[in-house]
Amino acid sequence: MNRFQSALENLSIPVFAILLGLLVSAFFIAPAGLSPIDPYPRLFCEGFGPRGCDTFGDLLVVDIENEDTGAIEHHIGLFYGDRGHSLAIVLEQATPLILTALAATVAFKAGMFSIGMDGQFALGAVVAVFIGYWLPAQVYGVFGIEDPDTLSGPLWWVMHLTMPTIAIGAAMIVGAVYSWVAGILKVKLNVNELISTIILNAIAVQFVTYLINGPMRADMNNIARTERIDDTAWLVPFTRGILADVDWFSGSRLGIGIVLALLAGLFVWFYLWRSTAGYEQRMTQGARLFAGFGGINTGRAVLRAMLISGALSGLAGAIQVLGVERRIVDGFVLSGTGFDGVLVAILARESVVGLFLVAVVFSGLQLGSINLQFGNIPRQLGGIIIALTILFTAMEDFFRRTITRLQIRMKSVGSKNSSLVDTPASGGD
Repeated sequence: MNRFQSALENLSIPVFAILLGLLVSAFFIAPAGLSPIDPYPRLFCEGFGPRGCDTFGDLLVVDIENEDTGAIEHHIGLFYGDRGHSLAIVLEQATPLILTALAATVAFKAGMFSIGMDGQFALGAVVAVFIGYWLPAQVYGVFGIEDPDTLSGPLWWVMHLTMPTIAIGAAMIVGAVYSWVAGILKVKLNVNELISTIILNAIAVQFVTYLINGPMRADMNNIARTERIDDTAWLVPFTRGILADVDWFSGSRLGIGIVLALLAGLFVWFYLWRSTAGYEQRMTQGARLFAGFGGINTGRAVLRAMLISGALSGLAGAIQVLGVERRIVDGFVLSGTGFDGVLVAILARESVVGLFLVAVVFSGLQLGSINLQFGNIPRQLGGIIIALTILFTAMEDFFRRTITRLQIRMKSVGSKNSSLVDTPASGGD
């Protein structure tokens, strides 16, 4: 029961922060001449609802008129997928956030406040896109294939299996090595990881921008971009593959990336909570000096954590390129995906299960806020809600103290009432 109460209390904090963020955001809507209530149904319908969603009720049950009979049909909102569902797009956008949040969680659990996910994400993406278009071209040259569309047979299968695997593996290695640099600077030279990862982020962003505008530029389009990855390196979305006939996924580029993110989450959970290495890492976070006296090699634990963290960020960059974008366009590295992943990890309080939920909510609010502009509502509303939610979540200690005081007060009031009931009436016989 105590564990259930603790879990319920932990869940109540972010939920209360979101509700409080929605409430305070209403004060920013009024100056736009809008009702403080009107934008919210549209925000959540655009971010989490099916096509045709207009009210909060439509998020649960959608009433659709049958074109043939004219009868009203009731559909569960979550599963109604005619012409696509917003959650499919949300899951697509949440995939890199989940991976970068996992990367931040692994680093945090070693006592390393690393925010280098942006740089590792960018380097992983640029390596994946380079291998995605360069390596298949070399294979075609070796086998004398002039038209890739004529590729068939065993070579087709081999390339479709190996090209994405090689690209993803290379991206993870590069991300891991780049993260390891910050770990080495911390362990060997005691350089603050916050400063080193900020500098490494800036270096990576500038380097990738140079590559896109220079050696890897595909053409002289007004916006610099790389070559498009070959079809053999493409992580085909569900809408082009095994779930092509499922309308729920229409309009999204969701694919194998979400499966890899789930597997990565399972790996991180097992590593942190069911392995000796994960125990050493958590001990390093809690009390590094005590862990050292206990025989734990804290330096090795930190470096291992940074390697895993960087590999996860590199994986996020590779999936975004191979499964969604298929090329890198100038400005891609400024998306802030890595930093958003850090925020997701903080909001989820480094919980592996919680960060999946937070990433979906975070992505849904972002998607809903973008689509608000089509209803003459400022799209900045979503950003305000997210910012306020982060602010209120950071006030966790205040909320916990408030809850504790209320519980104590309620217990004292209850004990007083019970004592009044139990006290016998005074008076003579």
